Amino acid sequence: MKKYIACFRCGFLDGCASRGYFITGMLGNFIQAVVLYYVWKSVFAYHTTINGFTWQLMKRYVFAAFLCSNVFSMGFEMETAQRIIQGDIILDLLKPVSYRGMLFFRMLGSAGMEIAAAIVLVGGIYLAVNGVSSLLPVNSVLFFISLFLGMWIKFGIQYLFSLLCFYTDNAYGVTKAREVLTNFLSGALVPLAMFPGIFRQAVKWLPFSGILDTPCCIFLGMLTPREMLCRMLVQCLWIALLWAAGELLGKKAFGVISMYGG
Repeated sequence: MKKYIACFRCGFLDGCASRGYFITGMLGNFIQAVVLYYVWKSVFAYHTTINGFTWQLMKRYVFAAFLCSNVFSMGFEMETAQRIIQGDIILDLLKPVSYRGMLFFRMLGSAGMEIAAAIVLVGGIYLAVNGVSSLLPVNSVLFFISLFLGMWIKFGIQYLFSLLCFYTDNAYGVTKAREVLTNFLSGALVPLAMFPGIFRQAVKWLPFSGILDTPCCIFLGMLTPREMLCRMLVQCLWIALLWAAGELLGKKAFGVISMYGG
């Protein structure tokens, strides 16, 4: 465990060293949140309720979605591709720790800074706009538990996409494909409740919904206790499935390196 704690520490220090990248990334997400805030404000100027959302709920959703988007926001596909091209990936695979475990704890270290900064920034603005009375104590606790589970899911998806870098040099395309899928199907751009009928029901069972939609719906109090439990169990199921898929596909991807004599 000490080895993984060292990986966590390295990830935190890397995050501090890359604070310029982190700040610009958070600023970009913040601008997106502000744009969405005023877009939805304009929409609700002509509608009282849209698919169960009122303007008061939508305001809170935008802030919760911004917080979720800034947790574990740094992808590692580009870094993986660079280490493959330079041959440094062999050193990672030869270390006496799990390659995936090493990546997770490094990303978790970076996420520690992201979470702290996002909570301070979003929390202050949220309380100023919505007030303390909008916070539901039990839902807030379950929100952070679900948010942590969503972080595991997001890592699992990023890990699977990073394995594609063993087969292609176009890591930028891999990264952007993952970002587009994650943002759209998780509800970061449009709440999943706004999606049409069958598509909405199908997307809610995909792993992407566990990254953002499930934590946000829990935070807003839009789910019954039974629905919250069911959603969180689905999150745990997807964590297990993504972990198993990563184990299977990882062995095949690492075999490509040995085939090329790396």
